[in-house]
Amino acid sequence: MEQNNFSHSIAAVLFPGLVKNEDKAIECLGGIRQLSQAYTELNKKRLGLSYQPQNKLAKKIYGDCVNTAGVLLKVKVKKTINGSEVKREVISTTPLGQVRKIYKFESLCDFQYLPVSKEGAGSAPPQCILEQIMPSGVDTLQFLTEPGPQFIIPSSFSRFDKPLNLDYIEKKSILEKNTSLGQDDDIHRKRRLERGGQPTGLKFSLTEEFPKEPHEYHLNQKSERMSVYPELQRDYEAVKKIFEERPICSQNYIKYHTKIKLVLLKIIMPCLAFYMIDGPWRTMYIKFGYDPRKDPSSRRYQTLDFRVRHQAGLRSMVVHYKKSERIRNKRRKQPDESFGTEENVPEAVIYFRPDTMISQRQVYYQICDVQLPEVQEILALEPPVGFVCHEKRGWLPPNTTDVCRDHMSRYTKEALLSNFTADMKLEHALSDDDSNTDEDMNLGDTNEMVH
Repeated sequence: MEQNNFSHSIAAVLFPGLVKNEDKAIECLGGIRQLSQAYTELNKKRLGLSYQPQNKLAKKIYGDCVNTAGVLLKVKVKKTINGSEVKREVISTTPLGQVRKIYKFESLCDFQYLPVSKEGAGSAPPQCILEQIMPSGVDTLQFLTEPGPQFIIPSSFSRFDKPLNLDYIEKKSILEKNTSLGQDDDIHRKRRLERGGQPTGLKFSLTEEFPKEPHEYHLNQKSERMSVYPELQRDYEAVKKIFEERPICSQNYIKYHTKIKLVLLKIIMPCLAFYMIDGPWRTMYIKFGYDPRKDPSSRRYQTLDFRVRHQAGLRSMVVHYKKSERIRNKRRKQPDESFGTEENVPEAVIYFRPDTMISQRQVYYQICDVQLPEVQEILALEPPVGFVCHEKRGWLPPNTTDVCRDHMSRYTKEALLSNFTADMKLEHALSDDDSNTDEDMNLGDTNEMVH
């Protein structure tokens, strides 16, 4: 075997059929263009296959790209026929490259609605009526008035293309069976959160009382999880300490300062605070027993919905932090486990400073975390005597949020444009260095030829 061509990386397609004509197989896959788009955009496109590429009504099956380790070999075999005996002898074997990725079609392909109709009775062969129901070019109005075959396809297909195993068994009967067998302390049942339960969200109202203690359902969930995960008590105390220092917090604020996983925060947070759906403190958790409607200092923790405005292409400069990590991991040969985890919350989502490079196009800040001098001056103003909490603005004067957004937009624009200009200068400098290096190499080659 020859040892060359191992440096070539090849993507393979496991075609679900016997290929006798390569051109027709490529046509079933959508052509070279579709193959190239599926390969270059792995996170966006799936490779589609249709056994009838000319039929627009045929439902495609889709293949997914998976990592593999293989070698593509070119084998020459000499076949000798001696009477009824056929002898095959391998003459040469040449490696063409390494196979790092392969497309496999593992979805269902038996749901097809094809334009086929039977004319007459008996064993008459079915006929394709595609030309009768599909317009051909620029047709006249008569095409719609003439009678046609009654071929109606479904309005939509299933969203799932792989079989699912569903057991239609009532949950109550399973619990009764486990209880009868003495399996009340089932570790698997305690590790999994029950679906449903008491909602933790509350709509803002100026008249209704806020809850002062958690619901018994959430306390039971916490005790069950703590029986199999004792470290939950340590995380619980860490979150409780934050709420003692700051009675109103966002979930991202808790994740940023404690690094506790989201699955555990879903158990801890309803035991310490309730979630506000709307109002001046929307998307925030308020500690049980604390009423921000009676405390003017709670204006510091009000929610500020900030969004990057459509001006000078600024929105296109903002790349979501999760998407940017996926791009970095894709460029690496081996993805770094320290990036791309859902538990990491960037600092720009919590605090806004004059040089902050915002990582999302929409962020819910608390006004006290907007560390701009203009905003802090507004926040330092005490409400006048007799001022009451407003249903929308809370303890802030009218148009305060609009003024804060204007200052934040101005700082964001300056930071994004300065960073974009620096990146352009760096790319220009790198391109100049590359061009100078190429010129030096060419000059050296010329000198060698002269000597």
